[in-house]
Amino acid sequence: MSRIALPRPIGATVSVLAAMILLTVVPPAASLAAPPAEGGGAPLTISPSPVVLPTTTVGNQSQSVEFELLNSAGEEEASIEKVLIEGEDSGEFGFAGSNCGALQPSGHCSAWISFKPSSLGAKHSTLYVRFAGGRPEQSFEVSGTAVPAHFSFQPGSYDFGLRPVHSESASTTLQIKNDGQAGAQVNSLGFNGGNANGLWFGNSDCFGRWMEPGETCSVQIYFGPNETGPVETRLQLNSNNESFGAEITGEGGRPNIEASPSPADFGAATVGTDGFTRTIVIANSGNVPAGFFIGVIAGGDAGSFRLLDESCTSGPLMPSGTCTAHVRFTPQGAGPKTARLAFFGEGEGGAMVTLSGEGIAPAVTLAPSAYDFGSRVAGGKSPAHTFAVRNEGGAPVALDSVAIVGADLDQFALAGEECSGAELAPGAECLLRVRFAPDSAGAKTATLRVRGDAGTYTAALAGTGLDDAGPPAAAGPGTPAAAQTPDLSRPSSERRRRRHFARGDAVASVRSRSHRSDLRGSIVPR
Repeated sequence: MSRIALPRPIGATVSVLAAMILLTVVPPAASLAAPPAEGGGAPLTISPSPVVLPTTTVGNQSQSVEFELLNSAGEEEASIEKVLIEGEDSGEFGFAGSNCGALQPSGHCSAWISFKPSSLGAKHSTLYVRFAGGRPEQSFEVSGTAVPAHFSFQPGSYDFGLRPVHSESASTTLQIKNDGQAGAQVNSLGFNGGNANGLWFGNSDCFGRWMEPGETCSVQIYFGPNETGPVETRLQLNSNNESFGAEITGEGGRPNIEASPSPADFGAATVGTDGFTRTIVIANSGNVPAGFFIGVIAGGDAGSFRLLDESCTSGPLMPSGTCTAHVRFTPQGAGPKTARLAFFGEGEGGAMVTLSGEGIAPAVTLAPSAYDFGSRVAGGKSPAHTFAVRNEGGAPVALDSVAIVGADLDQFALAGEECSGAELAPGAECLLRVRFAPDSAGAKTATLRVRGDAGTYTAALAGTGLDDAGPPAAAGPGTPAAAQTPDLSRPSSERRRRRHFARGDAVASVRSRSHRSDLRGSIVPR
């Protein structure tokens, strides 16, 4: 409607005149633009139409979507006063503003709307456009669908199995996929519940990430247990109060190495002799294998113990498995001896056993320690000479065997002995008789040897063979003849009556505590 501008009245005297003039110049009603009728036609259309917001996961907000309002009411101006969302589910939609005002015919403006559902399902509300000048407001239905977030893990669970504690860690990589209907954000990712001992994250591109449907990310997990026992936890992803996860399991284990006996006591042995041999058993009562790469005897008196053999370094010692080591005590000096049998392995797989024993100074003598039978005509024989084995120690001594050994062993012969298999009490002795019987001319030497559990005792034998009768045979240096051939038939409480006589190629009489073997030729009377 057009309007006429009137001049300002000059004084009160012209008021009535002005009113009369105004009534005169107002054109007929038909010639004026009529105001829009109440409830006139809708001047606006919206595009796109209908107003549908993107499908959105509960708790998330979609990006703002632009909608265009178009003045399609011919030649009429549309003066927009306000654009807003009201009505049912209006709180589920966000109005981000508009740039709408007075729209000329065919003019357009924009409004921005987002969808932020708080619960599942279809949501509906109304977009209202209110005009200035009394034109009726115009409305458009707004809708959107809220769906749950959904993430899946591949694999859906992972078991690291049994791993030794404090060993090199193992790792795996899991893929995470948004297999829901709408985009969603990874708000957090971590281990939840149970025992997550020894688990930690490696590389990942998932933390805090917004993922569209079908999009994937990955996370790397390491397992290096520092204590024994099962590991059971959930790798959990949280997205707007929804959680998704994969079960992660494993177990920490260690070998448990035990030795028996430990410590190992080898008792007493004479210095320089082979003492007791012990079998030491190494057992693994743990739940993972143990590996030994070397076994040694170390420590202050390591020289007094000898590792004869072992089966522990030949391969892994499995749970409930055993291996053995054989150690002999050979004291190198008198007094207490200690050392350690040690097996070194990977990680916590080592073993150590304390070894102990007592070295005892030799207490057995063989006298005389040397004897020269002098000269004898070849084919003849000397009187028998007596040797005595005496136990001068404080513990019984077992003797095993008596023999003549050496270069000319066949030129000497045992004429009798009572030492094979004998056990000499402290202070006791046993006697042996040896003859010289050369079968050719020349110097002859051999050794009288007596063996026992306390060691080996020897006496040097010598004599000279002659081609024909020469000077009378010389007795041993400084030894009266009567002393050379004692009467062994006399009774003695300190001597056991066990005698053997031999000559020729019969050079030994052997008797152990479990077996006796006599080697002899013709009997030679005393």
